[in-house]
Amino acid sequence: MISGDQAAELVPSGGTLAISGGGYRVVPEALIEALAERFSKTQAPSNLTVVAIAMVERARGGKGGADSGLNRLAVPGLMAKVITSSFSRSSNNALNVLIDTNQTAAYNLPMGTLVQLLRATAAGRSGFATPVGIGTFVDPELGGGKVNAAAEADLCRRTTLEGEDLIYYPRLPIDVAFIKASAADERGNLFFDQEAFDHGTIELAMAAHQSGGTVIAEVNRIVEVGEIHPRMGRIPGSIVSAVVVQPDVWEDEQAPHLTGAERIELPPTSNRNLPRDFVARLAVSKLPQGAMVNLGAGVPMYEVPEMARAAGRDDLYFTVEQGPMGGWPQVGGVSRNPEIILDQNEVFQFYEGGGPDVSILSFGEVDRHGNINVSRFSGMLPGCGGFVNIVHGVRNLMFCGTLTTGGLDETHGENGLTIAKEGRIRRFVEAVEQITFNARLGLESGKAATIITDRGVFSVTPQGLVLTEIVPGIDLQKDVLSHIPFDVAVAPDLKEIESHLLVPAGTAVRELETASR
Repeated sequence: MISGDQAAELVPSGGTLAISGGGYRVVPEALIEALAERFSKTQAPSNLTVVAIAMVERARGGKGGADSGLNRLAVPGLMAKVITSSFSRSSNNALNVLIDTNQTAAYNLPMGTLVQLLRATAAGRSGFATPVGIGTFVDPELGGGKVNAAAEADLCRRTTLEGEDLIYYPRLPIDVAFIKASAADERGNLFFDQEAFDHGTIELAMAAHQSGGTVIAEVNRIVEVGEIHPRMGRIPGSIVSAVVVQPDVWEDEQAPHLTGAERIELPPTSNRNLPRDFVARLAVSKLPQGAMVNLGAGVPMYEVPEMARAAGRDDLYFTVEQGPMGGWPQVGGVSRNPEIILDQNEVFQFYEGGGPDVSILSFGEVDRHGNINVSRFSGMLPGCGGFVNIVHGVRNLMFCGTLTTGGLDETHGENGLTIAKEGRIRRFVEAVEQITFNARLGLESGKAATIITDRGVFSVTPQGLVLTEIVPGIDLQKDVLSHIPFDVAVAPDLKEIESHLLVPAGTAVRELETASR
């Protein structure tokens, strides 16, 4: 065992540092803090390439996290390059500011692709080729995942194999891996018995080991050999160079009902009825009986599980990209009462192969072709996360959001939709800032794509968008078409959305019972 300060001394200037975690889970926060302190005192190590599966910061719902995770390392001179699948949802947090001011080169790669590239590196391969991302912003012909002007070097290139277009990523050697686990035994084996997922940690560790690098683990406790079931172990002690013990956990980081250690009775669902609640409720109503459903960030992960619970949809089997299968997902890529938890590499292999029946995802921008942007829009840089991998494989896609945003004030009720104040930002645009889902290629591959909004439902077709359903109580031209800067076809059999979907499940029944008393 060593101290955090000793661990920080092992990171060389100019090296590549890989950091585990997603959000505030499986994050070696003490190691990150020690490295930031070393740089503050000595200006070393400098010019690092930092690789992270996803943004790590102690934030909730896109708020907070400014003094944690990768933001601690977002200091001029410390990072020369950052490669990750997502960034801070707060444009004011240090990492995003550093990127926006071109003080570090930034690259946004799909989460699953990054995990698989690290797996290829761990296997000693020369690189990794994949069709995932062709026709999107990670396609070398459309930017290759470069985020800012400082990102001059190419991380990938186009190639073909047996007539198929692929993106080829050369191997990504790792000099030092900072990783997090629940426990280490006396031989250095690492266990994840109190974690909600492992988030590609094994890929980081093995890539560093194969590269001749150093693997440093932060753990909460030391246990005896054999104390924890071997199935809870993920990383063998022989590849772990050093262990740092940090017993503290942050908030619900290791809550037993999120790790699978225990099951709880969930609280009753809320009767809240914000526009996002209606959108989620409408999406749930379209899910086939017994469907396996992938949920993306935003409305899908926040509201869809609650609307499904309220509707009594116990037949649904939810899955999120971080690894949990079954149970009821919530923000942060975790599930309450999960049934099984897979390694992230396994999850993305499953998704890219089209495993789930349906994927419900958010949208930031939509254009006339049905292209979707979730990675960079309206001055924000959330990044693509696993979105590009998911839409590549899953064949039935639902994209959720409101038609406008920014000050939107509207109310859904049994009599329809009342709009008190329109949002100042239109989310349907002439051309998306980045293509995160290429509608043409998706449709050509046999996918079905639907856009579910607070005003109605649109189908994505080869000819463009078609409005197929509309919320009662609004004017088609004034409240829908006038906020879309391109022509949208209106289905000749345009349907009104059923009134019971405009209010929380059971609301009409409860109101009737109250009135009869």
